[in-house]
This record gives sequence, C-alpha cells and structure tokens, in this order.
Amino acid sequence: MKKRLLCFLLSLMFLALISDQQTLAAEERVGGKDRFEVAVNLSKKGWPNGSKTVILTNYLAFADALSAAPFAYQLDSPILLTQPAKLTASTKTEILRLKPQKIILVGGKGSLNDGLIKELKAVGIPVVERIGGKDRFEVSKNIAGKMPPSEGAVIAYGMNFPDALAVAPYAARSGYPILLTGKDSLPPVISETIKQRNIQHSIIVGGEGSVGKTVADALPNVQRIGGKDRFEVANNIFKILNPGSKKVYISNGLTFADALTGSVLAAKENASMLLTWPTRVPDIIQNTLIDKMITETLVLGGTGSVGNGIIYLPGQWEMKNWAGYGLQGYSSKTSVLPNESITFYINSLQNYHIEFYRMGYYENKGAELKGTLTGRKAHIQHKPIKQDTLDANWDPSVTYSIPSGWESGVYLAKIVNQEKKASFIPFVVRDINPKADFMVLIATNTYQAYNNWGGKSLYGYNSTNKEAAVKLSFNRPYKNYWGAGEFFTYEYNLIRWLEKKGYNLTYITDTDLHEGILSSSDIKTLIIAGHDEYWSKQMRDHVEDSQDVNLAMFNANIGYWQVRLENENRTLVGYKYRAAEDPFNKTDPVQVTTRFRDDPVNRPEELLFGTMYRGIPEKTMPLVVTNSKHWIYEGTSLKDGDKIVGIVGGEVDRSDLTSGIEHIARSPVTLYGKPSVADVIWYNKPDGRKVFSVGTFYWNYFLDPYGHQDKGRYDKNIEIMTINALERLK
Repeated sequence: MKKRLLCFLLSLMFLALISDQQTLAAEERVGGKDRFEVAVNLSKKGWPNGSKTVILTNYLAFADALSAAPFAYQLDSPILLTQPAKLTASTKTEILRLKPQKIILVGGKGSLNDGLIKELKAVGIPVVERIGGKDRFEVSKNIAGKMPPSEGAVIAYGMNFPDALAVAPYAARSGYPILLTGKDSLPPVISETIKQRNIQHSIIVGGEGSVGKTVADALPNVQRIGGKDRFEVANNIFKILNPGSKKVYISNGLTFADALTGSVLAAKENASMLLTWPTRVPDIIQNTLIDKMITETLVLGGTGSVGNGIIYLPGQWEMKNWAGYGLQGYSSKTSVLPNESITFYINSLQNYHIEFYRMGYYENKGAELKGTLTGRKAHIQHKPIKQDTLDANWDPSVTYSIPSGWESGVYLAKIVNQEKKASFIPFVVRDINPKADFMVLIATNTYQAYNNWGGKSLYGYNSTNKEAAVKLSFNRPYKNYWGAGEFFTYEYNLIRWLEKKGYNLTYITDTDLHEGILSSSDIKTLIIAGHDEYWSKQMRDHVEDSQDVNLAMFNANIGYWQVRLENENRTLVGYKYRAAEDPFNKTDPVQVTTRFRDDPVNRPEELLFGTMYRGIPEKTMPLVVTNSKHWIYEGTSLKDGDKIVGIVGGEVDRSDLTSGIEHIARSPVTLYGKPSVADVIWYNKPDGRKVFSVGTFYWNYFLDPYGHQDKGRYDKNIEIMTINALERLK
C-alpha cells in the first residue's frame, strides 16, 4: 500500500512541476493597432539605429509597391505606409526617428500626391524622389531600372497580390526584380525590360490561372512555382526556392499590407513568407512548419489579422496538453539501430503528426528535435486486447526508418493531434557495436512491470480486482507519465546531467542487455540510471560474465525480481509472490520468477552489486557522511557527521558484506518501524571490477532537479562525489 501511495504521489508531483516549466512557443509577433503601426514596428525591429533611406507607399494601393521589396532590400530601407496626401502620426514619428537622408515614394501622383512631398520637406527630409509610372506594370519596370543587373527575374500576376508578396523575400536576397504581368499577355514595357536586362532565367509565381501559358511562352528559361491556391504557392516558394530557411514570417493571406512591409525584414533574416487564414492555418502550411522543423516564426499583424495560438510549432518536447486514451501508442522495439526501421502502433481519434526528440540537456532545453512525420490520418484501433498478456493487438500505423545520423540516446516520439493534445512513445537508439566510457541502461522491464494499461500490471494495487498479472506484453502503450513510462521519474535527471557534463555515453535497454549486447561492446562502466527492479536471468548472467565492465548504480532496488522475456522478448513474465505457480519450478528452476535472493534462484543481489534493497523509509532522511577521508569526498568540505538533507528516500539499499565494501555514507532510516541504515558504497569486487551505488531514489535529483524540485535541489557536493566516482570508473 505504501509503495502504491509513493508511486501515485510521484506522478502527481511530477505532473505539477513539469507543467510549471512549460516553454513558450518560439513565436514572435510584430503587431499594431493598424497597418501603419505594424509597418512602424517592423521598421523599429529591423532598423533600430535608423536608415539612410525610407520607402513610402500608399496604404491601400499595393500594386505600385508589389515590386518594391527587392529595391528596398538593396538600399537596406524599411517600407512605411502613408495616406495619399498626409502622413499618419505614427509614420511621421518613425521617419523622424530613422533620420533618413532620402525618402523614395513608390507610386504615381494618384497614389502619393505632391502635398505629401511638401509635408516631408517641412519635417526636414532633404531629398524626396518618386518612382512612378502610368500603371503598375510600368512602376515595376521603373523599379527594376533602379536595381543592378541580374540574370534572373520574378514574374508575378499584377492584378492580385499574394504570390508577389510571398516571393518578395527570395527575390530581394537574390537581387531579382519583381516584374508584373497580365494573365494572358506580357505587357510591352515588361517584355522590353526583360530584353534590356538580358534576363536569362524567369521565375513565374502562380499557376496558369494567374499567369497563363501565353505569358510563359514569351519568357526565357521559365521555372514556374504554382499551387492550387495562394497558400500552396507560398508554401512551394519556401520549399523550392529557400528550403534551408529556418525562420518563417507568417502573414494574413487575405490582406496584404503586413506582408508588404514585412518582406524586407524577412529578406534580411533569410526568412520565408507564408500565408494563413486569420483564424486557421491551412493544413499545407501547418505541415510544412512541422516537416521543416521550423521552431522560430514572426507573425505579422495584430490578432485580428492572425489569431493567437493558431500556429503550431514543433520543437517543444514538454507535455502541455496530454491527449489520454484518444491518442496513444507503442513501438515495435524497445531499441533500434540507425538505418533500421521501427513501427509505431497508434490509436488516434483525429489526424496527427509525430515529432522525434532526443532527450538530454541541450543548453537546458532538455531535448533536441530530430525529425518529424506529418499527414497521419486518424486511426481508431478496434481489435480486442489479448487478455492473457494485455497485448493491445493493434494494427501498425507507421513504419519509420531511423536516420543514419541519429546518435545513441533516449528518444521520445511525441504524437500530436489536431487539437494540439499529445502523448509520448519512448524508445532508445543504440549503437551497433557500442564503444564508450559509459553505457546507460534504460529500465524498460520495470516500465512495463508498473504499467497497468488495459487494467493490469505486476502489482495488485493498480490492477483490476487487485489481482496482479503474471504476463505483460510490451505491445501496449505506457500509461504512466503521458506514455513515457518511468523515464521521467528515475532516469531523465541523471541523463540531463551526464550529457551536460559531456561524458562519452552509449544507451541500451533491458532487452538489449538480455540479448547479450555486452559481448559486442567496448565500454568501461554500465550505468544503471533508474529504478531497474526487474531483471532476467540472462541480464544478470551477462553482467556477471562481463568481468571487465564496472557498475554504477544511481538508484535503489535494482535487480530485485527475476523475470523472463518470452515471445521474442515482447512478453514480460513475473509470478513474483505467486512463484510457486510458475511452471518453471518443474522445468528450469533457475529461471523461476521470484526474488533473486530466494529459493530456488538463490542469487542475492549483493553478490553482484555489493548492496541490495532493504525497504521504504518512513520519511525522507539526510545523507550522513561517515567516511569523509574517502577519496570520493576530495574537493568537498564535508566531514564525518555532516548531513545533506533530502537525499535518502523513496526506497533504499544497504550492504552487509564485510569484504571489499567501502562505506561512503551510512544514513539512519526507519524501515517498517525498525531502525536501519541506507548505504552509499564503493565495492571492490573480488574479480577486480568496481561498483558505485548510491542506494536511494533521490540522488539524481541533486545533480539536476528538473521536474522534482519538491524533492531535490542542485548540490555541489553531490556533484563532486559523482564526478569523482565516474572518474575512477572510466
């Protein structure tokens, strides 16, 4: 009952703590009360120290300004908006702040009249020039005439605006003019400009419904970037012309002032311009943001133009909104090699996508986004659970080939539905022939032992009718911690710290250890990062037989229960307190699933580890220094009797061996009403190997307390002791 309460409280506390630490979306907005103010705020962002030139254009007559972005980029000039005859107050204030030497009006007198010139000169602008023309086509020709020669040009439909604005950042960075055309005929002034500039390459933006075949036939060396609508055109411009861009500007696809004034800044930041509906991001745009792993966007305009929260960005691994049973899944393997495939079995009531994160420190971000899968359709799994093992019996949803560049580590597949609710599927990427100082073992057997998805675990407290199962399938989601199993409870904190410190690591799961991976590995020390309570005979055998591999145990109650792995290692078998019912009593007693220390197994844990599990303390206790002259304390100021509050708790180990054991700390605890001790030990094994064991659940929380600040805090002395131990083990 006490262990049940402990697990429940750990779950609640971690949920609360990690929810408090949610990172905000990497979404920035440049807004304003109107389009004039948006343009001003973009100017402030892009030109904080002023600008020698400012381009002014009519706030309604966008046609003249469609071609302005490449020219403005060339001059490193912001684009501001104005009324035809008078500056708005915000625009005038910004011009005065910028202190330009020149203002360029883009548009004829019908758009920007002479009264505006008088006002500009009255506020001290010495030079005011105009680039005009009898129509929008001639304006685009005249702007091109101000630009340096280029081998290419962008051709856009002149009677509508989204395609020209979407391509503007690319055209600006490439030095290409944007030339406007009709749908079915190329205006003579544009044809003349193409010849005069000796254009060798024409990029048409828009499908044949915007720029027809007749126009295309009149252009040199045409590349068309089209799409079924303006959103797809903008999306294809990004994917084809600027695929390496890591930042995206997002603007309203129905009104164009914000995209116009934002285009120059987008070019300066090598960002692409994507378009959206005001209240919903088109699927093609949303999928591209995920596929391209865009984690940084700039939204143009106020919330009336682009609503709050409508854009989903990948790169945020933390669980903000758990989907529960409506979205969950499991993988075909606990671990996988690069270039090898892994299959995911997912139940989802809605369409979803998958993000893949490698967990670690990553400058305190906690994980790195490694890949994505989009466009996954709702998949409701209907098959009945196999009651003998709780096998979910689901159909495969997606098979994914692990990229060759993915390094060994713990990965979380984050499945996210259309409501932005999510669940995790954990797996490990391992090395084919692991070679490292430290091999980190992930306790997947223990994950499954505690997992009561489908109604059963190896524990009565969370099983239906309080009757524990004896067989559990790995073919089912983890119910704990949003699908991540026990990873966040016991292992993640140590992994964050190890990777922060730059140790040479490789990762495996219990299944890999069971299958004999140590025989093909070149490692110095096996690190047991978490509460790895459930071991198979083969796991124990392989560790005992690897007499050149040291052990570091950063938790308690390790290798306590013997279990079996059956059905190609996809079924965990553990009779535990019902060991007398285990059929292996008659056929192979050494594999009976009981405690390792009990008959008929008779392999006490301390013979391998130097220490073993003793119980659950009545309350958390301080670590008490008892051997301060031990080398592990070098660099600390600790002395005998000193206490580090909060270290000893959860479950604890003690060593009763007399040979080879160096007690680093012996901390008084009360176990089931009786006084006892919890030990931190260094064990010099008879075969020459070394073992370091902390004997408590909470040690890792004092290296990196992420998610467990209720129990731990960073402690310099614990870190020094850990570093000293690992230095002797590598």
